Amino acid sequence: MSNTFSVAIQRCTTYQADAVQAAVEQAVNLLGGMRAFVKPGGLVLIKPNLLFARPPEAAVTTHPAVVEAVARLALDCGGRVVIGDSPPLASAKRVAEMAGIADVARRWNLTVVDLNRPAPGHRRPPARTASAASPSLDRTVLEADVVINVPKLKAHQQMFLTCGVKNLFGCVKGRRKAYWHFKLRHGPDLFAEMLLALYERIASELTIVDAVIGMEGMGPGSGTPKPIGLILAGGDALAVDRAVTDILPLNWRDHYVIRAARQRGFPAAELESLHFPGLTPAEARVEAFQLPEIAPIGFSLTHLIKGLARSAAQRVKRIRAAEAASR
Repeated sequence: MSNTFSVAIQRCTTYQADAVQAAVEQAVNLLGGMRAFVKPGGLVLIKPNLLFARPPEAAVTTHPAVVEAVARLALDCGGRVVIGDSPPLASAKRVAEMAGIADVARRWNLTVVDLNRPAPGHRRPPARTASAASPSLDRTVLEADVVINVPKLKAHQQMFLTCGVKNLFGCVKGRRKAYWHFKLRHGPDLFAEMLLALYERIASELTIVDAVIGMEGMGPGSGTPKPIGLILAGGDALAVDRAVTDILPLNWRDHYVIRAARQRGFPAAELESLHFPGLTPAEARVEAFQLPEIAPIGFSLTHLIKGLARSAAQRVKRIRAAEAASR
């Protein structure tokens, strides 16, 4: 694996469709173009941030204009594109409807899927060298030829920021996320280790960040929309996160994922390992960004039990549907 990681940073100050398409395409072209990542006939999972059912202007979810720009590029390469996430409190389809992403799916005849399907016996070789236990992943994530990670840049009151690596947590199947929140409730450093284990396992060859309007303050769901005016793209989610720490007015030591990655010796967590074919972080610098007040990671036992019960109910429903189809 190369120890140099390219992160392309482009200006984009509006969600007007043509402007977003141009910025996304320019950023990806600086990495070699979408054909370097998507092959004809390959299954492409676009993984946006579909946290809650909120409208695009709330800046809680990845903006539909960014998702559409990514989908168009992947389709132009002959990819078989699906859009998927595993929201904590609603179905991906419901969140996508409110977030405007279902309209994108209908325009391009795409499917929005819930990442809640177990994959017994299916073990994809790790994209990197996995070194820690991590949650079970959804079947679509494991079967995809490429996962295009499309996070929203937001403050996060538990993990400081959510961007490339944190967005991969949505690849955990069903509502098992509640279990991992509960299990690792004693500290964000433990949660960061788990996220890095996911990062090692998921072959997310491309991360494209919606930082046109991010979220500051008490994110990821209750903060304030913050104009940032950028699209970022990189072939490594951790490298993208490292670049973000130099764009925003924060110290990498405060970013739990970057700190844990540096302690474990990940080259992508070192600024010296990054190459910027577009703007540099200094040129893209955001001088004012309200950081969150960090709160302990915590999921109540009640929330955990409800989440596991919903997962069990979904599993029973799938079994009954399969039995009915076989009659």
